[in-house]
Amino acid sequence: MKEKITAWLSLLKKATRRSPVEVILAFFFSILGCMNYEADFPDTRHLLYWFPALFLFSYTLNQLTFQKRLRVFYYLSVFLLIPFIWIKAGIHSATYWVTQAMALLIYLISGWKKDNNTFAKQGIHFTGAVISAWLLSVVAWLLSLSIYFSISYIFEIWKDQENRFWTYSGYWIFMGMQPLLFLAFNQEHDRKTESGKTFNILLNYVLSPALLIYAVILYLYFIKIVILWSLPKGAVAYIVVSFTSATFILKGCQYFLNKHFYNWFYNHASIAVLPALVMYWVGSFYRIGQYGFTEPRVYLVVVGLILTFTALLFFSQRYGRYLYAACVAFVLLFIVTYIPGITAKNIEIISQKNRDNYPPKEEVTEIKKYKEIESIEPVSVDGFNSIAPVVSYSSGSGLWTTQQDSVFYLYSGSDSILFKERTDSLYIRQLAKAGLTLNDSVPESAYPKILQVETGSGLLVLRRIALYGQSVSYIEPAYFLERK
Repeated sequence: MKEKITAWLSLLKKATRRSPVEVILAFFFSILGCMNYEADFPDTRHLLYWFPALFLFSYTLNQLTFQKRLRVFYYLSVFLLIPFIWIKAGIHSATYWVTQAMALLIYLISGWKKDNNTFAKQGIHFTGAVISAWLLSVVAWLLSLSIYFSISYIFEIWKDQENRFWTYSGYWIFMGMQPLLFLAFNQEHDRKTESGKTFNILLNYVLSPALLIYAVILYLYFIKIVILWSLPKGAVAYIVVSFTSATFILKGCQYFLNKHFYNWFYNHASIAVLPALVMYWVGSFYRIGQYGFTEPRVYLVVVGLILTFTALLFFSQRYGRYLYAACVAFVLLFIVTYIPGITAKNIEIISQKNRDNYPPKEEVTEIKKYKEIESIEPVSVDGFNSIAPVVSYSSGSGLWTTQQDSVFYLYSGSDSILFKERTDSLYIRQLAKAGLTLNDSVPESAYPKILQVETGSGLLVLRRIALYGQSVSYIEPAYFLERK
């Protein structure tokens, strides 16, 4: 045990000597986080969000310049945080997450490893180091909390200091200790990547079978829309992105398995994802033509381009390289995030202005935060055998609705619940059915779809949804169609 502790301390010491800038950044951001707890600094608080990207930028420069003449650029990378003082994109913005993704892409591209085996090895080792560092940090944080609350309870001291301890320990462990653990885990990235028993079981008996089930579901849905000659549902685009991404990620992991049960699938991954990509583009083009571009929709198209290009690359043994796919991903994301005039936000503004939807009418003034979605469009009764009115009060008989604690209920009689769902999640689901999100302006042409709620036993048609901002304040029912 003593030898293991000594070896670990030696590994950490080696990591800190080799990565001084990363250590400085880790301690700087830990202190900055604690300072922001004590006294709010609005001009620097958002900097905390950029720590992962800044840390990874410096780490990548460290790998590129180690023992080289250009080492000075690595030391200067500590000042990369200065421009981010003026980049105030919040954690919920697309710019924030795209920048984090670009930092990871830069790291993966920096080694310029054309061999897929080597590229995948680098990615797997990086992921393993991140997960290991995070797990140890979580354990350390929980132990620190346990010790603190035990002392506080037994000796009756440090009362009313819980929030401070939560914050301080969180920053010092997750922004201070966790990066050092990552440096220690990932510093020997050139060693042989061994596939353990757990790794083999996870890929061969859990992830790959789940992916195949996923594929069958998508193929059956593809056959259905071809036979019915209908359009894919709006949320299918996100399902396709998940399926295609998982296919190529797991394909890269096959290099490290002892047994290869699914080569018949992964060797033809490009063919396997084609039906899904066809559905993706058909649905995307239709909804963009119908509702125009929004910022999330621009990024969704860019992700589609990246995945399609990756699929086309792997039709060729010569050009089927993860490195090339990563380069294309970086360039496309950089263009729509940082090139003025053609960013995702610029494209959204141009598209919505052409439709007279910008600025969104509900955001023009505070008074217009209140909005109603209502429609008198006829509803097809094909496939239903009865229609019944629905009232918005307890009648003791028939169908009626009520809202309690932000939950919408549909009752039959006095106490039989036919349907219930939280009002806001119900509204988000109805938006998705129309190919929209909360960030989109809602055109009147989408109102009928939003007002038709599938309940399993039938179709509940709403007369009106009243909104205040993006929250549902009231839902008024109209009638219920029961299925045959």
